[in-house]
Amino acid sequence: MKNVKIFVLCAGEGKRLRPYTENKPKCLVPYQGKTLLQYQLEVFKRFNITDITLIGGYHNEALPHQDYPVVVNKDFATTNMLYSLFCAEKFMEENSDIIISYGDIIYHPSVFEALLNAEHACDVITDVDWRKYWTNRMEDPLKDAETFRWDTATQKIFELGKKPKTLDDIQGQYIGLFKISASFIKNFKQMYKVFKDVHPNYKNAYMSDFLQFLIDEKLPVFGVPIHNHWAEFDTVNDLNLKASWL
Repeated sequence: MKNVKIFVLCAGEGKRLRPYTENKPKCLVPYQGKTLLQYQLEVFKRFNITDITLIGGYHNEALPHQDYPVVVNKDFATTNMLYSLFCAEKFMEENSDIIISYGDIIYHPSVFEALLNAEHACDVITDVDWRKYWTNRMEDPLKDAETFRWDTATQKIFELGKKPKTLDDIQGQYIGLFKISASFIKNFKQMYKVFKDVHPNYKNAYMSDFLQFLIDEKLPVFGVPIHNHWAEFDTVNDLNLKASWL
């Protein structure tokens, strides 16, 4: 297997998960007996991946510094995920694929395995059965879901991360888990410099904004289809939903 380095984004405050995040980041909120981070670490261990960097911010002192390197985004309160990720840019070495995982999600090992086996420059885990999960979480899926359009034959993505007008705008859902191949890392970092030059508000950009920028620049961004088997934790209600695959 190729060398793989993982970055887990753990900087967010998780305001909608209060009171569970009063003194800890979202990734350390417990769900069915384990923290969200524990679920992810167990999956990584299953595939013998030990090169893991945590990118913290809010209450970063609560992260397991003794076990993993922690890069701290000191400006977490005024920046967003993309900025947090590139606080760790110097650790994005070109001899390993890198996987970026949001800290507020959990996923079945099969989801992670599908990403490991994908072979494009940029591969994005895509839940094609997203509507089933979103309907369990909220009355109107359109209020929270984002656009996702791709070529179903090639799985090349055309659009993601925007506000949908109808359900037809959503062919799948980006879950916050993607991989950059080792051969594309240099380009990935260069494109971030370009992104900063053309987006004055880059510090507050979402990860999906940058992925869309790569797409608009005609760079290869592909979806990796999955059928649920993951969960996201944005609100207290999400903690009350039972993940059927656990």
